[in-house]
Amino acid sequence: EGNGGSRTSRSAANAAFIIVWLFIGFRGHLYSDFINYYPFYEDLPTINRLTSASFTRYMFEPGFVIYSSVVKSLGFDYFGWGAVGSFIDLWVCRQTFRRYSSSLVLPFLFFIAYNGLVIEFNLYRNAKAIDLFLLSLPALQHRRATRYMLLNTLGITFHLSSVVYLPAYLVLHRNIGSAVRWCGIVFANIIFLGRINVVNRIILSLGVLQPTALYDKLTSHVQHSTASYALSFGHIERTIAILLFTVLYGRMEQQRRSNRIFYNCLWIYYVTFLIFHEIEVLATRIPILFVCGYWILYTNVATLRFRWRQVVLLAAIALAFAKIIPANLSPAARYDNLLFGIEEYASRRREVLPLLEKD
Repeated sequence: EGNGGSRTSRSAANAAFIIVWLFIGFRGHLYSDFINYYPFYEDLPTINRLTSASFTRYMFEPGFVIYSSVVKSLGFDYFGWGAVGSFIDLWVCRQTFRRYSSSLVLPFLFFIAYNGLVIEFNLYRNAKAIDLFLLSLPALQHRRATRYMLLNTLGITFHLSSVVYLPAYLVLHRNIGSAVRWCGIVFANIIFLGRINVVNRIILSLGVLQPTALYDKLTSHVQHSTASYALSFGHIERTIAILLFTVLYGRMEQQRRSNRIFYNCLWIYYVTFLIFHEIEVLATRIPILFVCGYWILYTNVATLRFRWRQVVLLAAIALAFAKIIPANLSPAARYDNLLFGIEEYASRRREVLPLLEKD
């Protein structure tokens, strides 16, 4: 599979890539995690001065620390580090779009609308783990287990949550069956709408893990979770998406065999978000690992032949914009860019910290 495209489409894709990179890669201090990442990078030694003690000091995964140290060793400051990281992320996305998408431009819109900004502005470590997963998709598709496992094991050294990619090798390529697809959707909604705390009970019942640090970390997340996810526009939008692609599953699989992988990603995204609704860190960090299903499926449905195609495409684009605008009205999302001048770290930190404490 692949989508080389005409010269015009390639030029449009190049323009889209550059515009998105300038917007994302040259941003100032946005959202919240810059509060931790800026002092981390400023204090980080170059690669020749990195020691084993550094991995304890910074409390980040070792792959991420080494990667960041290498970038700093090349002479990049904090903002250069961000620009380099975004370039890598967007390049990996572009290669994925080229291979699996019916367009080279439209996926960037859905990337921005569906968690791409959150990933780029806040989840620096997750972003690289997701990159490695996207790079492993050809290995998944062609059943090259060793390559897939190596890439995603490397991803674990950037963010521990990507351990879920390892068992996903067994299911992402499969046709999980209509009954499983629909039952999973219904079951997840019963848990979500019924406010049933299944995951809390499972974690607290894992007595065999009690002596471990993992158990302490999980129970801490359970006890201190402030998640309050309920029926909302977001839930309605996600449900419309999963219902649409479940109904169109057979046609989309005929269009591209790889659409099966991205449907499974979206299905996992949907189901895990609902099941983990009670624990904020799980509801935000696990589903997002599979959000790429949105970027590919919405693009491919644009070229799928069915009666309501144009209506669905227009509705999808409208939903994308409806998600982008409200999600970025918070003062923490107030945008500035290096090309036009940015607010200093100390000032921005003073502005954002009270918002986090209020949450």
